[in-house]
Amino acid sequence: MTALLVATLMANRPSEATEPLSRPPGEADFLELRLDALQTPDPATVSKLLRLPRSIPVIATCRAESQGGRFSGSNAKRLDLLRTAAEEGADFLDLEDGELDDLPDAVPGERIASTHLSRFVPRLSALAQRIAQRGAQFGKLAVPASDPSQLMRLLHLQEEMGSQFAVVPTGPLALAGRVMGLQRGAALCYGAVHTENPGHPDQPSFAQLQEIYHPHLVRPSTRFYAVIGKPIGHSHSPAFHNAVFRATGTDARFVPLEVTGVAAVLTEADDLHLDGIAVTHPLKEEAVEIAASALPDSEATGAANTLVRTDLGWQARNTDWKAGCDLLPRLLRNWRRKHEGRIPRVLLMGSGGAARALAVSLFNEEIEMAIWSRTASHAQALADFLSPPLSPTVVTDLESYPADLVINATPIGMPGVDPHPENISAQIFNDGGLSVDLAYGSADSPFQKAAKEAGAHLTTGVDFFLLQAKRQAEVFLQQSLPPEVLKQGADAVRQKEAS
Repeated sequence: MTALLVATLMANRPSEATEPLSRPPGEADFLELRLDALQTPDPATVSKLLRLPRSIPVIATCRAESQGGRFSGSNAKRLDLLRTAAEEGADFLDLEDGELDDLPDAVPGERIASTHLSRFVPRLSALAQRIAQRGAQFGKLAVPASDPSQLMRLLHLQEEMGSQFAVVPTGPLALAGRVMGLQRGAALCYGAVHTENPGHPDQPSFAQLQEIYHPHLVRPSTRFYAVIGKPIGHSHSPAFHNAVFRATGTDARFVPLEVTGVAAVLTEADDLHLDGIAVTHPLKEEAVEIAASALPDSEATGAANTLVRTDLGWQARNTDWKAGCDLLPRLLRNWRRKHEGRIPRVLLMGSGGAARALAVSLFNEEIEMAIWSRTASHAQALADFLSPPLSPTVVTDLESYPADLVINATPIGMPGVDPHPENISAQIFNDGGLSVDLAYGSADSPFQKAAKEAGAHLTTGVDFFLLQAKRQAEVFLQQSLPPEVLKQGADAVRQKEAS
Protein backbone atom coordinates (compact mmCIF):
# COMPACT_ATOMS: atom_id res chain seq x y z
CA MET A 1 0.00 0.00 0.00
CA THR A 2 1.32 3.47 -0.94
CA ALA A 3 1.42 5.94 1.93
CA LEU A 4 -1.29 8.57 2.11
CA LEU A 5 0.12 12.10 2.11
CA VAL A 6 -1.33 14.49 4.66
CA ALA A 7 -0.95 18.26 4.38
CA THR A 8 -1.33 19.91 7.80
CA LEU A 9 -3.04 23.31 7.89
CA MET A 10 -2.73 25.54 10.95
CA ALA A 11 -5.38 28.13 10.02
CA ASN A 12 -6.08 30.93 12.50
CA ARG A 13 -9.48 31.61 10.91
CA PRO A 14 -11.72 29.82 8.40
CA SER A 15 -10.90 32.28 5.59
CA GLU A 16 -7.29 31.05 5.63
CA ALA A 17 -8.49 27.54 4.76
CA THR A 18 -10.49 28.50 1.67
CA GLU A 19 -7.63 28.12 -0.80
CA PRO A 20 -6.06 24.91 0.62
CA LEU A 21 -9.48 23.22 0.82
CA SER A 22 -10.50 24.07 -2.74
CA ARG A 23 -7.03 23.76 -4.26
CA PRO A 24 -5.04 21.42 -2.00
CA PRO A 25 -1.27 21.28 -2.30
CA GLY A 26 0.17 18.98 -4.95
CA GLU A 27 -0.38 15.29 -4.43
CA ALA A 28 -1.97 15.54 -0.98
CA ASP A 29 -4.45 12.78 -0.18
CA PHE A 30 -5.82 14.49 2.96
CA LEU A 31 -5.87 17.97 4.43
CA GLU A 32 -5.48 17.94 8.20
CA LEU A 33 -7.38 20.81 9.79
CA ARG A 34 -5.81 21.62 13.14
CA LEU A 35 -8.74 23.03 15.10
CA ASP A 36 -6.42 23.95 17.97
CA ALA A 37 -4.81 26.61 15.73
CA LEU A 38 -8.07 28.56 15.41
CA GLN A 39 -8.03 32.00 16.94
CA THR A 40 -11.60 31.41 18.17
CA PRO A 41 -11.88 27.65 18.76
CA ASP A 42 -15.60 27.28 19.29
CA PRO A 43 -18.28 25.10 17.62
CA ALA A 44 -19.58 27.96 15.44
CA THR A 45 -16.10 28.62 14.00
CA VAL A 46 -15.49 24.90 13.44
CA SER A 47 -18.84 24.62 11.62
CA LYS A 48 -17.93 27.57 9.41
CA LEU A 49 -14.58 25.98 8.66
CA LEU A 50 -16.00 22.56 7.76
CA ARG A 51 -18.75 24.04 5.58
CA LEU A 52 -16.23 25.60 3.20
CA PRO A 53 -16.17 24.02 -0.28
CA ARG A 54 -13.49 21.38 -0.52
CA SER A 55 -12.02 19.02 -3.07
CA ILE A 56 -10.07 16.83 -0.66
CA PRO A 57 -10.93 14.60 2.32
CA VAL A 58 -10.16 16.23 5.68
CA ILE A 59 -8.79 15.03 8.98
CA ALA A 60 -9.96 17.04 12.00
CA THR A 61 -7.44 17.26 14.82
CA CYS A 62 -7.56 19.30 18.02
CA ARG A 63 -4.49 18.79 20.11
CA ALA A 64 -4.23 20.05 23.68
CA GLU A 65 -1.20 21.92 24.96
CA SER A 66 -0.29 18.86 26.99
CA GLN A 67 -0.21 16.88 23.72
CA GLY A 68 2.04 19.38 21.94
CA GLY A 69 -0.86 21.37 20.49
CA ARG A 70 -2.33 24.83 21.13
CA PHE A 71 -5.77 24.20 22.65
CA SER A 72 -5.87 25.54 26.21
CA GLY A 73 -9.51 24.84 27.05
CA SER A 74 -10.98 21.88 28.87
CA ASN A 75 -10.90 18.36 27.51
CA ALA A 76 -14.69 18.36 27.24
CA LYS A 77 -14.65 21.51 25.08
CA ARG A 78 -11.92 20.09 22.89
CA LEU A 79 -13.85 16.88 22.27
CA ASP A 80 -16.94 18.97 21.55
CA LEU A 81 -15.03 20.69 18.72
CA LEU A 82 -14.13 17.31 17.23
CA ARG A 83 -17.74 16.15 17.52
CA THR A 84 -18.84 19.30 15.68
CA ALA A 85 -16.26 18.70 12.95
CA ALA A 86 -17.51 15.13 12.51
CA GLU A 87 -21.14 16.22 12.29
CA GLU A 88 -20.12 18.80 9.65
CA GLY A 89 -18.59 16.09 7.49
CA ALA A 90 -14.96 15.61 8.54
CA ASP A 91 -13.79 12.33 7.02
CA PHE A 92 -11.40 11.41 9.86
CA LEU A 93 -10.98 12.40 13.48
CA ASP A 94 -7.48 12.20 14.94
CA LEU A 95 -7.76 11.31 18.63
CA GLU A 96 -5.20 10.51 21.26
CA ASP A 97 -5.19 6.80 22.03
CA GLY A 98 -6.73 7.26 25.47
CA GLU A 99 -9.60 9.40 24.14
CA LEU A 100 -11.14 7.07 21.56
CA ASP A 101 -13.81 5.92 24.00
CA ASP A 102 -14.73 9.51 24.88
CA LEU A 103 -16.41 9.97 21.49
CA PRO A 104 -19.10 7.31 20.98
CA ASP A 105 -19.27 5.27 17.81
CA ALA A 106 -22.42 7.18 16.85
CA VAL A 107 -20.25 10.23 16.13
CA PRO A 108 -19.51 9.98 12.39
CA GLY A 109 -16.09 9.83 10.78
CA GLU A 110 -13.28 7.30 10.68
CA ARG A 111 -10.75 7.37 13.52
CA ILE A 112 -6.99 7.77 13.70
CA ALA A 113 -5.65 6.59 17.06
CA SER A 114 -2.58 8.66 17.98
CA THR A 115 0.04 8.89 20.65
CA HIS A 116 2.64 11.67 20.72
CA LEU A 117 5.71 11.17 22.88
CA SER A 118 8.04 13.97 23.97
CA ARG A 119 11.04 11.64 24.29
CA PHE A 120 12.27 8.30 23.01
CA VAL A 121 11.34 5.44 25.34
CA PRO A 122 11.95 1.68 25.41
CA ARG A 123 9.24 -0.90 24.73
CA LEU A 124 7.74 1.07 21.86
CA SER A 125 6.49 -2.13 20.24
CA ALA A 126 4.06 -2.82 23.09
CA LEU A 127 2.74 0.75 22.91
CA ALA A 128 2.30 0.56 19.13
CA GLN A 129 0.48 -2.78 19.40
CA ARG A 130 -1.89 -1.32 21.96
CA ILE A 131 -2.69 1.61 19.64
CA ALA A 132 -3.21 -0.73 16.69
CA GLN A 133 -5.66 -2.86 18.67
CA ARG A 134 -7.98 0.08 19.36
CA GLY A 135 -9.91 -0.62 16.15
CA ALA A 136 -9.21 2.72 14.45
CA GLN A 137 -8.73 2.94 10.68
CA PHE A 138 -5.13 3.99 11.24
CA GLY A 139 -2.76 4.00 14.19
CA LYS A 140 -0.10 6.66 14.62
CA LEU A 141 2.85 6.94 17.01
CA ALA A 142 5.00 10.08 16.94
CA VAL A 143 8.39 9.65 18.63
CA PRO A 144 11.53 11.84 18.72
CA ALA A 145 14.62 10.37 17.08
CA SER A 146 17.82 12.16 18.01
CA ASP A 147 20.45 9.69 16.78
CA PRO A 148 20.79 7.00 14.09
CA SER A 149 20.22 4.17 16.57
CA GLN A 150 16.85 5.58 17.61
CA LEU A 151 15.91 6.20 13.99
CA MET A 152 16.81 2.62 13.09
CA ARG A 153 14.58 1.31 15.89
CA LEU A 154 11.66 3.44 14.69
CA LEU A 155 12.07 2.16 11.13
CA HIS A 156 12.12 -1.43 12.35
CA LEU A 157 8.97 -0.69 14.34
CA GLN A 158 7.30 0.64 11.21
CA GLU A 159 8.12 -2.60 9.39
CA GLU A 160 6.69 -4.57 12.28
CA MET A 161 3.43 -2.59 12.41
CA GLY A 162 2.55 -2.70 8.71
CA SER A 163 0.65 -0.49 6.32
CA GLN A 164 -2.28 0.56 8.53
CA PHE A 165 0.10 2.22 10.98
CA ALA A 166 2.36 5.27 10.85
CA VAL A 167 5.45 5.65 12.99
CA VAL A 168 6.16 9.38 12.70
CA PRO A 169 9.70 10.39 13.68
CA THR A 170 10.08 13.85 15.21
CA GLY A 171 13.19 15.60 16.48
CA PRO A 172 16.37 16.34 14.50
CA LEU A 173 15.97 13.29 12.25
CA ALA A 174 12.30 13.92 11.49
CA LEU A 175 12.60 14.62 7.77
CA ALA A 176 14.90 11.70 7.03
CA GLY A 177 12.79 9.41 9.19
CA ARG A 178 9.55 10.27 7.42
CA VAL A 179 11.02 9.68 3.97
CA MET A 180 12.73 6.46 5.05
CA GLY A 181 9.56 5.31 6.80
CA LEU A 182 7.75 5.32 3.46
CA GLN A 183 10.03 2.51 2.29
CA ARG A 184 9.05 0.50 5.40
CA GLY A 185 5.31 0.80 4.75
CA ALA A 186 4.16 3.88 6.70
CA ALA A 187 0.43 4.48 6.27
CA LEU A 188 0.60 8.27 6.56
CA CYS A 189 3.21 10.94 5.85
CA TYR A 190 2.66 14.47 7.17
CA GLY A 191 3.93 17.82 5.89
CA ALA A 192 3.00 21.43 6.67
CA VAL A 193 0.99 23.50 4.18
CA HIS A 194 2.80 26.61 5.40
CA THR A 195 6.50 26.27 6.26
CA GLU A 196 6.30 29.12 8.77
CA ASN A 197 3.39 27.53 10.64
CA PRO A 198 3.90 23.75 10.94
CA GLY A 199 1.81 21.41 13.04
CA HIS A 200 4.95 20.50 15.00
CA PRO A 201 8.30 22.32 15.16
CA ASP A 202 9.98 19.40 13.36
CA GLN A 203 7.33 18.95 10.67
CA PRO A 204 8.77 19.37 7.16
CA SER A 205 6.88 21.41 4.61
CA PHE A 206 4.59 19.53 2.26
CA ALA A 207 6.12 21.36 -0.70
CA GLN A 208 9.59 20.20 0.34
CA LEU A 209 8.44 16.59 0.66
CA GLN A 210 6.78 16.67 -2.72
CA GLU A 211 9.33 18.65 -4.76
CA ILE A 212 12.52 17.10 -3.39
CA TYR A 213 11.57 13.62 -2.17
CA HIS A 214 8.55 12.58 -4.31
CA PRO A 215 7.09 10.44 -1.51
CA HIS A 216 4.48 8.71 -3.68
CA LEU A 217 7.27 7.03 -5.61
CA VAL A 218 9.19 5.57 -2.65
CA ARG A 219 8.98 1.76 -2.82
CA PRO A 220 10.16 -1.19 -0.72
CA SER A 221 13.13 -1.49 -3.10
CA THR A 222 14.26 2.14 -2.63
CA ARG A 223 17.79 2.63 -1.30
CA PHE A 224 19.11 5.66 0.55
CA TYR A 225 21.99 8.10 0.58
CA ALA A 226 22.49 10.75 3.25
CA VAL A 227 24.30 13.97 3.99
CA ILE A 228 25.58 14.09 7.57
CA GLY A 229 26.80 16.97 9.71
CA LYS A 230 25.51 19.70 12.01
CA PRO A 231 23.79 21.98 11.14
CA ILE A 232 22.32 20.24 8.11
CA GLY A 233 18.99 21.88 7.30
CA HIS A 234 20.58 24.31 4.83
CA SER A 235 22.22 21.56 2.75
CA HIS A 236 21.52 21.50 -0.99
CA SER A 237 22.66 17.89 -1.30
CA PRO A 238 19.15 16.35 -1.09
CA ALA A 239 17.78 18.71 -3.75
CA PHE A 240 20.70 18.08 -6.13
CA HIS A 241 21.10 14.34 -5.73
CA ASN A 242 17.38 13.53 -5.70
CA ALA A 243 16.99 15.45 -8.97
CA VAL A 244 19.89 13.47 -10.43
CA PHE A 245 18.38 10.20 -9.19
CA ARG A 246 15.08 11.04 -10.89
CA ALA A 247 16.80 12.05 -14.11
CA THR A 248 18.77 8.79 -14.24
CA GLY A 249 15.92 6.53 -13.12
CA THR A 250 17.75 5.56 -9.93
CA ASP A 251 15.49 4.07 -7.26
CA ALA A 252 17.02 5.98 -4.36
CA ARG A 253 16.44 8.94 -2.07
CA PHE A 254 18.96 11.32 -0.53
CA VAL A 255 18.10 12.47 3.02
CA PRO A 256 19.63 14.81 5.64
CA LEU A 257 20.88 13.30 8.92
CA GLU A 258 21.83 15.85 11.56
CA VAL A 259 24.43 14.04 13.66
CA THR A 260 27.52 14.89 15.69
CA GLY A 261 29.64 11.90 14.66
CA VAL A 262 30.34 9.59 11.73
CA ALA A 263 30.71 6.36 13.69
CA ALA A 264 27.07 6.24 14.82
CA VAL A 265 25.89 6.52 11.21
CA LEU A 266 28.18 3.79 9.91
CA THR A 267 27.14 1.48 12.76
CA GLU A 268 23.50 1.66 11.63
CA ALA A 269 24.16 2.08 7.89
CA ASP A 270 23.07 -1.45 6.95
CA ASP A 271 19.77 -1.17 8.83
CA LEU A 272 19.21 2.31 7.39
CA HIS A 273 19.79 0.91 3.87
CA LEU A 274 22.49 3.50 3.16
CA ASP A 275 24.66 3.10 0.06
CA GLY A 276 26.52 6.41 0.15
CA ILE A 277 27.16 9.35 2.46
CA ALA A 278 28.02 12.99 1.83
CA VAL A 279 29.93 14.47 4.76
CA THR A 280 29.83 18.12 5.72
CA HIS A 281 30.99 20.37 8.56
CA PRO A 282 32.31 19.43 11.10
CA LEU A 283 32.80 15.71 10.34
CA LYS A 284 35.13 15.58 7.32
CA GLU A 285 38.30 14.78 9.22
CA GLU A 286 36.59 12.09 11.32
CA ALA A 287 35.23 10.55 8.11
CA VAL A 288 38.66 9.79 6.68
CA GLU A 289 39.90 8.49 10.03
CA ILE A 290 37.06 6.02 10.48
CA ALA A 291 36.73 4.76 6.89
CA ALA A 292 38.01 1.27 6.08
CA SER A 293 40.01 2.69 3.17
CA ALA A 294 40.74 6.04 1.56
CA LEU A 295 41.61 7.13 -1.96
CA PRO A 296 44.68 9.35 -2.44
CA ASP A 297 42.56 12.52 -2.54
CA SER A 298 41.32 11.89 1.01
CA GLU A 299 44.70 10.69 2.25
CA ALA A 300 46.40 13.80 0.86
CA THR A 301 43.88 16.18 2.41
CA GLY A 302 43.29 14.31 5.66
CA ALA A 303 39.57 14.80 5.10
CA ALA A 304 36.65 13.22 3.25
CA ASN A 305 33.34 14.62 2.09
CA THR A 306 32.21 11.35 0.48
CA LEU A 307 31.86 7.81 1.82
CA VAL A 308 30.91 4.95 -0.51
CA ARG A 309 30.23 1.28 0.13
CA THR A 310 32.74 -1.23 -1.15
CA ASP A 311 33.17 -4.96 -0.61
CA LEU A 312 35.88 -4.12 1.94
CA GLY A 313 33.89 -1.51 3.85
CA TRP A 314 33.34 2.23 3.61
CA GLN A 315 35.80 4.09 1.38
CA ALA A 316 36.67 7.77 1.89
CA ARG A 317 36.89 10.15 -1.05
CA ASN A 318 37.18 13.92 -1.42
CA THR A 319 35.25 15.68 -4.15
CA ASP A 320 35.93 19.06 -2.49
CA TRP A 321 39.55 18.56 -3.58
CA LYS A 322 38.47 17.64 -7.10
CA ALA A 323 36.24 20.71 -7.29
CA GLY A 324 39.12 22.84 -5.99
CA CYS A 325 41.36 21.44 -8.72
CA ASP A 326 38.69 22.30 -11.28
CA LEU A 327 38.23 25.85 -10.01
CA LEU A 328 41.23 27.44 -8.29
CA PRO A 329 43.99 26.92 -10.90
CA ARG A 330 41.62 28.29 -13.55
CA LEU A 331 40.86 31.39 -11.47
CA LEU A 332 44.56 31.98 -10.86
CA ARG A 333 45.43 31.55 -14.55
CA ASN A 334 42.96 34.28 -15.43
CA TRP A 335 44.32 36.48 -12.63
CA ARG A 336 47.91 36.05 -13.82
CA ARG A 337 47.01 37.21 -17.32
CA LYS A 338 46.07 40.57 -15.81
CA HIS A 339 48.94 40.71 -13.29
CA GLU A 340 51.99 39.50 -15.17
CA GLY A 341 55.06 38.90 -13.08
CA ARG A 342 53.24 38.94 -9.75
CA ILE A 343 52.86 36.01 -7.37
CA PRO A 344 49.27 35.85 -6.08
CA ARG A 345 48.64 36.13 -2.37
CA VAL A 346 46.04 33.66 -1.07
CA LEU A 347 44.18 34.10 2.21
CA LEU A 348 42.50 30.90 3.40
CA MET A 349 39.82 31.42 6.03
CA GLY A 350 39.20 28.22 7.95
CA SER A 351 41.11 25.19 9.14
CA GLY A 352 38.68 22.27 8.77
CA GLY A 353 38.24 19.57 6.15
CA ALA A 354 37.09 21.85 3.34
CA ALA A 355 39.98 24.26 3.98
CA ARG A 356 42.43 21.35 3.82
CA ALA A 357 40.97 20.14 0.53
CA LEU A 358 41.20 23.52 -1.18
CA ALA A 359 44.69 24.17 0.11
CA VAL A 360 45.91 20.81 -1.24
CA SER A 361 44.37 21.65 -4.63
CA LEU A 362 46.87 24.54 -4.76
CA PHE A 363 49.98 22.40 -4.20
CA ASN A 364 51.16 22.88 -7.79
CA GLU A 365 50.58 26.64 -7.83
CA GLU A 366 53.20 29.32 -7.18
CA ILE A 367 51.51 31.32 -4.46
CA GLU A 368 52.01 33.00 -1.12
CA MET A 369 49.48 31.78 1.44
CA ALA A 370 48.23 32.84 4.83
CA ILE A 371 45.72 30.97 6.99
CA TRP A 372 43.23 32.50 9.39
CA SER A 373 41.05 30.62 11.85
CA ARG A 374 39.09 31.76 14.87
CA THR A 375 41.32 29.36 16.80
CA ALA A 376 44.93 30.24 15.97
CA SER A 377 46.23 26.83 17.03
CA HIS A 378 44.00 25.19 14.42
CA ALA A 379 45.37 27.49 11.75
CA GLN A 380 48.91 26.62 12.82
CA ALA A 381 48.14 22.90 12.71
CA LEU A 382 46.88 23.26 9.13
CA ALA A 383 49.94 25.32 8.17
CA ASP A 384 52.17 22.57 9.51
CA PHE A 385 50.15 19.95 7.61
CA LEU A 386 50.63 21.86 4.34
CA SER A 387 54.37 22.42 4.73
CA PRO A 388 55.91 21.50 2.35
CA PRO A 389 55.13 22.15 -0.49
CA LEU A 390 53.24 25.24 0.71
CA SER A 391 54.72 27.37 3.46
CA PRO A 392 51.71 29.23 4.83
CA THR A 393 51.90 31.90 7.49
CA VAL A 394 49.26 32.22 10.18
CA VAL A 395 47.45 35.52 10.67
CA THR A 396 45.19 36.49 13.53
CA ASP A 397 43.90 39.72 11.96
CA LEU A 398 42.27 39.32 8.56
CA GLU A 399 42.97 42.90 7.49
CA SER A 400 46.70 42.40 8.08
CA TYR A 401 46.95 40.22 4.95
CA PRO A 402 45.11 41.74 1.96
CA ALA A 403 45.08 39.04 -0.69
CA ASP A 404 44.42 38.47 -4.37
CA LEU A 405 42.39 35.31 -3.69
CA VAL A 406 40.38 34.99 -0.48
CA ILE A 407 38.70 31.67 0.26
CA ASN A 408 36.00 31.40 2.91
CA ALA A 409 36.08 27.78 4.09
CA THR A 410 34.37 28.57 7.40
CA PRO A 411 30.67 28.23 8.35
CA ILE A 412 30.36 32.04 8.22
CA GLY A 413 27.33 32.69 6.03
CA MET A 414 25.53 29.42 6.70
CA PRO A 415 21.96 29.72 8.06
CA GLY A 416 21.78 29.11 11.77
CA VAL A 417 25.47 29.92 12.30
CA ASP A 418 26.59 33.00 14.23
CA PRO A 419 28.15 35.16 11.48
CA HIS A 420 31.24 36.12 13.53
CA PRO A 421 32.20 39.12 11.33
CA GLU A 422 35.79 39.07 12.70
CA ASN A 423 36.90 42.14 10.68
CA ILE A 424 35.66 40.72 7.40
CA SER A 425 35.74 43.85 5.30
CA ALA A 426 36.70 44.99 1.81
CA GLN A 427 40.20 45.60 3.22
CA ILE A 428 41.02 41.88 3.02
CA PHE A 429 40.95 42.03 -0.81
CA ASN A 430 43.58 43.50 -3.10
CA ASP A 431 42.36 45.44 -6.14
CA GLY A 432 41.17 43.07 -8.84
CA GLY A 433 40.88 40.29 -6.30
CA LEU A 434 39.08 36.97 -6.36
CA SER A 435 36.78 35.50 -3.74
CA VAL A 436 35.55 31.95 -3.26
CA ASP A 437 32.80 31.36 -0.70
CA LEU A 438 32.09 27.77 0.31
CA ALA A 439 29.16 28.74 2.54
CA TYR A 440 25.71 29.15 1.07
CA GLY A 441 22.20 29.96 2.15
CA SER A 442 22.73 33.64 2.99
CA ALA A 443 23.32 36.10 0.15
CA ASP A 444 24.06 38.93 2.59
CA SER A 445 26.75 37.13 4.59
CA PRO A 446 29.62 39.29 5.91
CA PHE A 447 32.04 37.63 3.48
CA GLN A 448 29.91 38.21 0.40
CA LYS A 449 29.17 41.79 1.43
CA ALA A 450 32.89 42.46 1.75
CA ALA A 451 33.67 40.82 -1.60
CA LYS A 452 31.02 42.86 -3.40
CA GLU A 453 32.16 46.09 -1.75
CA ALA A 454 35.74 45.39 -2.87
CA GLY A 455 34.63 44.57 -6.40
CA ALA A 456 36.16 41.10 -6.12
CA HIS A 457 35.10 38.40 -8.54
CA LEU A 458 32.85 36.12 -6.47
CA THR A 459 32.46 32.37 -6.78
CA THR A 460 29.49 31.65 -4.54
CA GLY A 461 28.93 28.69 -2.27
CA VAL A 462 26.27 27.41 -4.67
CA ASP A 463 28.73 27.61 -7.58
CA PHE A 464 31.30 25.61 -5.64
CA PHE A 465 28.71 23.16 -4.33
CA LEU A 466 27.61 22.32 -7.87
CA LEU A 467 31.21 21.60 -8.89
CA GLN A 468 31.77 19.14 -6.06
CA ALA A 469 28.25 17.66 -6.19
CA LYS A 470 28.74 16.77 -9.87
CA ARG A 471 31.84 14.79 -8.93
CA GLN A 472 30.09 13.27 -5.94
CA ALA A 473 27.06 12.14 -7.95
CA GLU A 474 29.34 10.43 -10.45
CA VAL A 475 31.07 8.63 -7.58
CA PHE A 476 27.73 7.50 -6.10
CA LEU A 477 26.31 6.35 -9.44
CA GLN A 478 29.63 5.07 -10.84
CA GLN A 479 29.06 6.74 -14.19
CA SER A 480 29.73 10.00 -16.02
CA LEU A 481 26.66 12.20 -16.08
CA PRO A 482 25.54 14.09 -19.20
CA PRO A 483 25.02 17.88 -19.05
CA GLU A 484 21.22 17.59 -19.19
CA VAL A 485 21.19 15.47 -16.02
CA LEU A 486 23.52 17.83 -14.19
CA LYS A 487 21.34 20.76 -15.27
CA GLN A 488 18.36 19.16 -13.57
CA GLY A 489 20.37 18.89 -10.37
CA ALA A 490 21.53 22.50 -10.66
CA ASP A 491 18.00 23.73 -11.38
CA ALA A 492 16.72 21.96 -8.25
CA VAL A 493 19.42 23.63 -6.15
CA ARG A 494 18.74 27.09 -7.54
CA GLN A 495 15.00 26.60 -6.99
CA LYS A 496 15.67 25.67 -3.35
CA GLU A 497 18.05 28.63 -2.97
CA ALA A 498 15.42 30.99 -4.38
CA SER A 499 12.76 29.70 -1.99
